[in-house]
Amino acid sequence: MSPILEQFLAVFEAVAQIGLVVLFTSLLVRQNIIPKSGIKLISDTVITVFLPCMIFSNIVGRLQPSEFLYWWALPLSATLITLSGWAIAVPLFSRMGPEKRELKPVAFLQNAGYFVLPIGQLMLGETFDQFALYVFLYILANNPLLWLIGKHFLRKRKRDEPFQWSHILSPPIYANIVALFLVATGTRDYLPEVILTTATFLGQGAVPLGIFVLGATLGTLNIDLRRYLKPGSLVVLQKLFIMPAIVLGAMALVPWMRSDPLLVLLFILQGASPPASSLILQSKSYSDDSERVGTITIICYVVCMVSIPLWVVLANALFAVP
Repeated sequence: MSPILEQFLAVFEAVAQIGLVVLFTSLLVRQNIIPKSGIKLISDTVITVFLPCMIFSNIVGRLQPSEFLYWWALPLSATLITLSGWAIAVPLFSRMGPEKRELKPVAFLQNAGYFVLPIGQLMLGETFDQFALYVFLYILANNPLLWLIGKHFLRKRKRDEPFQWSHILSPPIYANIVALFLVATGTRDYLPEVILTTATFLGQGAVPLGIFVLGATLGTLNIDLRRYLKPGSLVVLQKLFIMPAIVLGAMALVPWMRSDPLLVLLFILQGASPPASSLILQSKSYSDDSERVGTITIICYVVCMVSIPLWVVLANALFAVP
């Protein structure tokens, strides 16, 4: 078996494992074995407890600014990649009319955490913690942009609301800010060991529970593939093919982005990742019509089972991904 095929199958297996968990959880919800009323509780627990603990323990325990001088370039890269996707989505979906404006964020805002983290965990061994640190620094900018841009496009115009910081600030963002403050000021040296140990222990549940929440959320959706196949194809084109191609081009132009094999893997997975599941939640909250967003999101998750391994193999051929 050729090395390229071996790597493709290895990445495919990692993505397929996530897909099986998502499918299994979705079926449990659809069969009412897991009540829909409990999904929000689980999701809120992941967002307010497990994920912040994982972020806090990785940044405080692993980030060494003296060894990683350009850590700030990760949130900056997330911002530039997101803005590039926005610039592409505007002309690509301009003919679909204002009633389909919610397709734009779906086409360039990815699942930067719940999907990328488990792929890294399944692909990497002892280096996963370093990869996770890169992910958390990346979503330091990606998460606020996700909620700002998502609300901008998904909120119905007749339900105009004043801006509130509570819509974009969340426990994971607070965990990032506090952890970076402790690292930057050196006060983490005075942090009791029991706090870091406890955060590490709780953070270990973030990845599996995150996949669980993703599957449960998708299991609540009404799906109409035939109705949304045409607009979905445009979303698939941008999110799963144009965006990773842009990221590859950026890595070719910026040596720092390919200076570490884990950075290469991070960027290609961020570029090729399917839409963020939180866009479905935003669509439910702000537009009362999540069928189109949810159906197209599911289409993207099915296609990415093949597209992600292809992009990782291509990135490996160009930049030596682990």
